[in-house]
Amino acid sequence: MKKNVKRGVIVLLICIVVLIGVIYFFPQVLYNSALGQKAILTFSGEKVATFYFKEDQTKMDTLYMKGIIYRNTHNDIQKVLNENPQVTTIAMIDVGGSIDDEINLIASQEIRKRKINTYLPKNAMVASGGTDMFLAGTKRKIHPTAKLGVHSWSDGTKGGNEYPQDHPDHIKYLEYYSEMQIPLKFYWYTLNAASAEDIHWMTPSEIKQYKIETNKASELLSLQKKMSSDEFLGRRTGNNLKTQDLIKSYFKEIGLRQFKNAYSSQFSFIEEQTKKQRTGTNIMGYVKGKKHEAKYLVIGAHYDHLGVVNDTIYNGADDNASGTAALLVLAKYFVKHQPEHSIIFVAFDAEELGLFGSKSFVQEPPVPLTDIKLNINFDMISRNPLNEIYVVGTYDYPQFKPLIQSVAKPSSLKVSYGHDNPDDTTKDYWMLSSDNGPFHKKGIPNITFSEEDHPGYHHPTDDFENIHPVFYKNVVTLIQKVIEKVDQQFPDNDLKLKK
Repeated sequence: MKKNVKRGVIVLLICIVVLIGVIYFFPQVLYNSALGQKAILTFSGEKVATFYFKEDQTKMDTLYMKGIIYRNTHNDIQKVLNENPQVTTIAMIDVGGSIDDEINLIASQEIRKRKINTYLPKNAMVASGGTDMFLAGTKRKIHPTAKLGVHSWSDGTKGGNEYPQDHPDHIKYLEYYSEMQIPLKFYWYTLNAASAEDIHWMTPSEIKQYKIETNKASELLSLQKKMSSDEFLGRRTGNNLKTQDLIKSYFKEIGLRQFKNAYSSQFSFIEEQTKKQRTGTNIMGYVKGKKHEAKYLVIGAHYDHLGVVNDTIYNGADDNASGTAALLVLAKYFVKHQPEHSIIFVAFDAEELGLFGSKSFVQEPPVPLTDIKLNINFDMISRNPLNEIYVVGTYDYPQFKPLIQSVAKPSSLKVSYGHDNPDDTTKDYWMLSSDNGPFHKKGIPNITFSEEDHPGYHHPTDDFENIHPVFYKNVVTLIQKVIEKVDQQFPDNDLKLKK
């Protein structure tokens, strides 16, 4: 009997030890294995991260991603990228976070090591560890409708913001953000933006402040470079469908609104030189204003150029791929930062043949001309060795000059005014020489940004390699700030004009 009791006690002790082992070790095995993490996510209604291509993809350079980052994500990324070396971008659709922070950082470092770009497409939702992975992109872009979320981490007992800044648990994150060239203040911001149980969706200003997207200017330059490459054959009216497709695709991607369910607006005209009827195509869309929805600013630039002349391509990098690229990035900016007035963005065709695109626009406008409060035009804004940009139109419309001067004052540019007084014989008269001209003839206030002619003007040497990038970026920044200033503090258009 005593032996049975002793044996029972031993069995009981073994069971207790096994139970303690199971209680202690099983959660660790569960949380630290791919199978266990997958089971946890499945039980909570989530799915592990998967990488895939869309069925209708024709160009397999974009890899799509959905789900929660887990133990196998690093291996999954390595495998799919090894099998598909043509991939340049990971589009993150719905990545709510990570169940394994250590693996997440390793997988993210793999993305950066391979120089892969990251992108948040339309209506994407990425948060927490997903945000950390997004930051690994060499180039990072966010669609205006996408959401990016941050919050504090937690070790189960305390949140990251409850530990002192010199605590060793902060180090791995600080080292990661430093490696990704993200301001370290972003890390401390995430800890206080929301608790581990909550999510803070970043605002456009916060995304800009912490450099979450890569430099907009690089997009500006890449667009100009692309449109002025030999591939686009000089963008001559009638032979510029590739440029039209680029502009329309960009407008669609950023979510610009359409008139009559289309971005394209065709028009016919008689070419002055040949006396033959031709067809051109304006590309336009708009952003709805939040305060003055029925009052419009028209922001325009012509996208056509001279094409191929005697077997030589006239690429027109400055004239006017510079204005067209600026038009696109400004449209993107104002989609994200809704203006007070509605803004129409229009890429004019057939400017080089006689301003026929802008003439067509004012003859058959998409909105009543009386509702157009101002036209802002830019034509040749990326090449000037003197760092000088002209603001044209304040002679006739002086009510805008104080606003422009207030914005221009802190700029490093030399901002000059002129080319708008018909009695000034020292300067060419530009009020009728670009797409602002038809607006001017209709009595619509207009301001043009342009530079003096240079040796490449209407020559084959107007190539991207000859522009002045810093000057160009600064001009586009100036234009953006002028549009914002005018939009927010629109002057009295009834002010007596100089004539």
